Amino acid sequence: MPTNASHKTAHKARNDLQVLAKKALLQLFDPLIGFVLDSGLSIPELHSILREAAVRTVAARQLDVARRVNISGIAASTGIPRGEISRILKSNEDSSRQFTDRRQQSTNRILSIWHQDPKFTTPAGKPADLKIYGKGATFEALVRNYGRGIPTRAMLDELTRAGAVEVLSSRLVRVKTLVAVDRGVTPRVIRSFGERATELLSTMLQNMRNPDNPKFIASISEATIAPAVLPLIRKELSIKGADFLADIHDFLLRDTNAETTKRRPSRSSRVSVTIYYHESPHGVKSKRQAVRKRRNLRRND
Repeated sequence: MPTNASHKTAHKARNDLQVLAKKALLQLFDPLIGFVLDSGLSIPELHSILREAAVRTVAARQLDVARRVNISGIAASTGIPRGEISRILKSNEDSSRQFTDRRQQSTNRILSIWHQDPKFTTPAGKPADLKIYGKGATFEALVRNYGRGIPTRAMLDELTRAGAVEVLSSRLVRVKTLVAVDRGVTPRVIRSFGERATELLSTMLQNMRNPDNPKFIASISEATIAPAVLPLIRKELSIKGADFLADIHDFLLRDTNAETTKRRPSRSSRVSVTIYYHESPHGVKSKRQAVRKRRNLRRND
């Protein structure tokens, strides 16, 4: 029979694994949260996406094993209520269309109301230039009514930082975009992020689950390089990486063409090869970096 000491050892090992898993997730979520915020999504939206992904992932695993979906089993595995699981599984709509207004980023909610509410639009239906403070249809009133308790100045600073609004004077503000997103975010960039991140994480997860038959990932890390050498390294990696991928592409095409003359296998695998280069950001910002002074804004008398 197992001894009390063996129970304690097993319990400690399980706790250690969970602690390490939580630390790994914190590291993983650091760039992921950056992607979420840069794309104009909110944390409640991320939470909803995570719950939907959990339901659909467990349901897919059940189908692989038992050929049927067990809602109670999904609830037991995920902690998500059965009613919510049923709604997720029955929904065929694009999940991005299911988010309610209350889940939006507060910044994007403000921009949306500004573009739609007649109180804050011109007679032609376009968003009006608003006084920042004062009575009536002002930016202050817009934030007070729809900003979920965020101070007017804090909302203005965040929208300005995102390039979504422009302060025309100390008392007037103009909207520039419908959604506050990072300027570098485009549909192509978002699709690429999803595809590449999924491939990399899926391969690493398969390696963790089946260490005796790992998928191939090789890396060099923890190398400390002088800043002056980095441009040369980037150039060299770009050239050699392009040559390597071209050779692999030719090899895969040659292998595929050879298969067409033979009987195709009953199951085929999709193969992707990706090279990425990573530089860790500097931990400390330069003290010489100029900090833009916050502009004073006065209320109307």
